[in-house]
Amino acid sequence: MELFPSVVSDIMKSPVITVQKENNVRDATILMIDKRIGCLIVTEMHKPIGIVTKSDIIKRVVMPCLDPCEVKMGDVMSTPLITIGKNQGILAAMRKMREMTVTQLVVMEGEEMVGIISERDLLRAVSIASLSSFRTLLRV
Repeated sequence: MELFPSVVSDIMKSPVITVQKENNVRDATILMIDKRIGCLIVTEMHKPIGIVTKSDIIKRVVMPCLDPCEVKMGDVMSTPLITIGKNQGILAAMRKMREMTVTQLVVMEGEEMVGIISERDLLRAVSIASLSSFRTLLRV
């Protein structure tokens, strides 16, 4: 057994917080604040179809001075969702985020959404791995 996380399922957050595409941006933003999260997965008929981040809300609602009570999440979401399998390695997740220029990945098991990981989750995992490596080097 390894002392540090090595695959995506070791570091993912679950369950994923979702909203329906018909939900308005104001209510979704309140949910993000209450849950202390930086993004929401947008669903349609319980299937993930997009993602909305704090940055998306700022760029697509606040900056153009739109009414967050009127704008629907489906109108501001980013698609397609960038996903990764739950058994993929952490380094593969880092590469995918860099290549796709995203800060979150939806974690899938087959066709089912089982979690989400962020850049912060990956950085934490790499830090833990580094510290574990140093600890073994410093043992006398």
